[in-house]
Amino acid sequence: MSTSIFTDTYDAGPINNDSTGTASQIPIATCSTAFPIPNLTLYRAGISPPASDIDYYRFIPSAQRVITVVTTVQGGISNDLSLLVQLLDATGSNVLAGGIVTYAQPLTLTTYNLNLGSQYFVRVGATNPSVSNPEQKTYALLVCQSDFTITPTPLPPPPTPTPLGAVPDAYEPNNTPQQVTQTNVSFINVGQQLTNLNFYTSALGSNGEPPIFHEGDVDWYFFYGRAGSTYRVTTAVQPGVDTELFIYRYDQLPPNNLFTNAGLVAANDDYQPLDRGSQVIFVAPYEGVYWIKLWNKDRSPRIGGQTYSLTVVELAPGTPTPTSSPTPFPGGADRFEYNGDFDSATLIAPGVKYDNLNFVPFQPPSPDTVDNDFFRMPVKQGVYYTCETLDLAGGADTNIIVYNQDRVGIGGNDDISPENKTIGRFESRFVWLSGYTGYAYILIGEVNPPRANEGQIRSYSLICNIGLPPTPTPTPNPFPPTATPPPLPPTPRPPEDTPTPFPTPRPAQNLVVRPVEPSLSQPTVAPTPTPRVLLIDVQIFNDRNRNGLLDPGEGIIGAPVRLSDERSGAPLGQAFTDSDGRVRVSIVNDGPVRVNVPLFGFSTVVDQPSATLRIGIEPLIALPERIP
Repeated sequence: MSTSIFTDTYDAGPINNDSTGTASQIPIATCSTAFPIPNLTLYRAGISPPASDIDYYRFIPSAQRVITVVTTVQGGISNDLSLLVQLLDATGSNVLAGGIVTYAQPLTLTTYNLNLGSQYFVRVGATNPSVSNPEQKTYALLVCQSDFTITPTPLPPPPTPTPLGAVPDAYEPNNTPQQVTQTNVSFINVGQQLTNLNFYTSALGSNGEPPIFHEGDVDWYFFYGRAGSTYRVTTAVQPGVDTELFIYRYDQLPPNNLFTNAGLVAANDDYQPLDRGSQVIFVAPYEGVYWIKLWNKDRSPRIGGQTYSLTVVELAPGTPTPTSSPTPFPGGADRFEYNGDFDSATLIAPGVKYDNLNFVPFQPPSPDTVDNDFFRMPVKQGVYYTCETLDLAGGADTNIIVYNQDRVGIGGNDDISPENKTIGRFESRFVWLSGYTGYAYILIGEVNPPRANEGQIRSYSLICNIGLPPTPTPTPNPFPPTATPPPLPPTPRPPEDTPTPFPTPRPAQNLVVRPVEPSLSQPTVAPTPTPRVLLIDVQIFNDRNRNGLLDPGEGIIGAPVRLSDERSGAPLGQAFTDSDGRVRVSIVNDGPVRVNVPLFGFSTVVDQPSATLRIGIEPLIALPERIP
């Protein structure tokens, strides 16, 4: 086959093939007769370094054919150029297949069923563009098509089903170097830490060593190092993870995930006693990319929370190897960690009890880190929900707060009742009527947060049910009204014919006589203050006729009305509207009272002896007064 098509070696003309718009068109033949195009290079004048050049080739396949792309680096071991070859769709932006090519590792890409008449591209670029003399380092490219009847390479057996609670981390798929180079998501900068990493399968390889590609989860990462610099690569692990760490040269990858000394720069299993993390410290022998391979030796079942972190740092010259042991993460986190914020809230279902929960924070940065547990539950408009904590142990004292799906607080509770609090039962319960269909957030916290390494003993269970609690436990008013009782009727006089008995005579006693100042003989008695009672009527209704009044059939039942002291914020009471949408509250308070109706976002302050509050909900769509 002729090699006269344009390549970057011939850059005298104004056109190059640096983009899909100027891609070099190549002929496509059947694979039984096609020959590779040799002596192609990544080199163009005006680009520094020249090997940063990109080569694009375009072709149009026949109908429903199997396309094969074969790329090899020519020149043997003296050619240290490393290529990233990708097969792109007609847009030039979507990668159909790709991989790395070196002198020791040719690459064959195969893609099935390309459509008739569509244009496709092959993109070739260097992964090490700083190599010298790129115009002397060539590669060969073969693009051919075969009938669809070709026997495809058997697919690997399906992986072991992922256990409940263990899902791939954000850097998957990175089980092979080829997967990593296609997306670059597993690149780690020097000085960076990657967190929330995991091994979501626990399969061993066929020979008991690390899994080979499809056999299980092996994590590959890469970073850029400078020749002569000292680097420290470290993993910090949670229970259920036991890492083994390998550093490989970028241009000498092992043929699979099995251990090999070929290209190995450094390796470590456990770098200190009683720690399943790994660490290597090495001096970079060259400037360029280095591979990091990690696998998990722990064969326990995979569940959520079995994570690790990866850190790469550069050490200053002469820095001694640190001897202090890092502070281990506290063990015993519950199965739903991490769920410490709204975005990571655990999805739960009504009617299901979730037990063995605790207040162990996930990978805390300090011993004083507090663990908050967020949960998320589907709710439906017009339905009552009751969420409560139970089975408290180890001195736990929970507090519950419920938020709507806009993350605005609906309400909360510390102790279910003063009676429970008096006998040392510190469970929490909150009841609300959902005003929308969507999700509600439930936050469970500890009133007296323990230290991070003490949170495991503070355990609890959580259940959210549909409906009101079986035994209503309304929150009592901490300041109950004390209305003045009516005067007692006078004691009836005994009948006249009943003689009044004489009192029993007492023995004589000596009297003590003391002088009394006349001015002090009449003490001033302070008058008893009259309690200040506020009578508040609340009406909540669907104002269908927009007259601002509560008409029959418009009342909204079960809407919560909360009262609190405006000055101190102390709660004064809570009530719910009846079947007519009404509720009357008599409250004793010296100052103004704030009235909240969280279901409809209503809040106002009452400072008069009596007040009537009308909350009318108008329909969103108004019907026409008449039909034309």
